[in-house]
Amino acid sequence: MKMELIDTLQRTGVAYHFGKEIQDLLRGIHADDQGSSDDLRTTAARFYLLRTHGYHVSPDVFMKFRDDRGNFVSNDADSLLALYNASYLRTRGEEVLDDAIIFTNSRLQCMLEHLEPQLAEEVRCALKTPIFRRVKRVETRRYIPVYEKKATRDEDILELAKLDFNILQTIYCK
Repeated sequence: MKMELIDTLQRTGVAYHFGKEIQDLLRGIHADDQGSSDDLRTTAARFYLLRTHGYHVSPDVFMKFRDDRGNFVSNDADSLLALYNASYLRTRGEEVLDDAIIFTNSRLQCMLEHLEPQLAEEVRCALKTPIFRRVKRVETRRYIPVYEKKATRDEDILELAKLDFNILQTIYCK
């Protein structure tokens, strides 16, 4: 839940209003379980958030999601998308992440036509440009309508994101 909140705040462009709170949450997440989740999506989200905020997280957290042949064992599009985005935060020599990019790219391409439209659009966008490589304001502009359609959206965050975006647009136009 904490990780989803941080991700939502970042992708809707309002995280800068909550810098201290986010850092406090990230410290807790980092100290908490060191990635012992049994869930690939949660592990990938944790890896992504912590790496983007400068925390060291070993790519070995993904080893338990590989079979005997070294392939990742997941057919869940959300998990594969999270792993795909997280893998782009690799550094030289992190072969498990290099392998993850190749595997998830291939699997997500195959799954595209069978996904729900909203998830398919997220996958297409990620395959074109992984999240961390996107321009933040452009991503915010793209993501707010996506977030608005989510059943699990928080109306207060959505309203803040829209107001913040419009205020910043007004400032930029001056």
